[in-house]
Amino acid sequence: MSQPVLLCYHAVSSSWPASVAISESALESQLAFFRRRGYVGLTFAEAERARLEGTLPNRCLVVTFDDGFVSTLRAGPILADLGFPATVFVVTHFTETGEPLCWPGIEEWLAGEHADEMVPLSWSQLGELRDRGWEVASHTVSHTYLPGLSDADLRSELRLSRMTIEERLGACETVAYPYGRADERVAAAAAEVGYLAGCAFTPLYGIDERYRRCRIGLTARDRGWRLRAKVSPGTFAWRRSRVGTRVDRMRLRYRERRYGTYFRDQSTRLASALEPEPRSADAENPPP
Repeated sequence: MSQPVLLCYHAVSSSWPASVAISESALESQLAFFRRRGYVGLTFAEAERARLEGTLPNRCLVVTFDDGFVSTLRAGPILADLGFPATVFVVTHFTETGEPLCWPGIEEWLAGEHADEMVPLSWSQLGELRDRGWEVASHTVSHTYLPGLSDADLRSELRLSRMTIEERLGACETVAYPYGRADERVAAAAAEVGYLAGCAFTPLYGIDERYRRCRIGLTARDRGWRLRAKVSPGTFAWRRSRVGTRVDRMRLRYRERRYGTYFRDQSTRLASALEPEPRSADAENPPP
């Protein structure tokens, strides 16, 4: 069966010089590349259901946006013109409170001329995106590093974010893991709390499981031959080969050594500071 192309974006801004931001023109150019080649757009949940049913189109594109930056709204007209839906993964603590997005890796932007880029999407804005055919899904409660959590805290991050989105918008089927990392324990917890599927964002293309779908991160540099090479079936075949998998495992171990301890320590600290208020027993144990 064919495999969908899963793209990962974050913020959409032509003026913010952050690694998580892509300009409107670059986004439009990249997505137009797929439209010209006859790709059919689905949300992440729609694509996963099509996989399970064996009805996935031969050329399928899934566009995702992590974190819930308010600038995600700038992608709306671009996607609508090209006929593609999208999935936005939101961090529910910030959507609930309206506080600026803040976690290790982006906290440097909280002050200065680009501070307004840290504003999160509101529930009303997310509702409008949903009504236009977008999927609104979970990026956990506080954007913490999930592999470093205890079993109880891990389930809480996954379960409470899903419950909050369901209460606000009616449905929450999928999850994207903060920092793109999910080991087998995290994937099992996502399945246990009721998600349809989960997606990661790591160099380990050899893993393609229902609760650890791999996405391709694109930047403004990915144009022309670079874009074609990055998303070509040949590149995927090589990266899933024995040699490619070995290279990717080396890259992943390097990233874990360089960043893993930092993310575990800092994001766990932040999660403690953002710990949600206790819910009632009825909320914790909803009826089936």
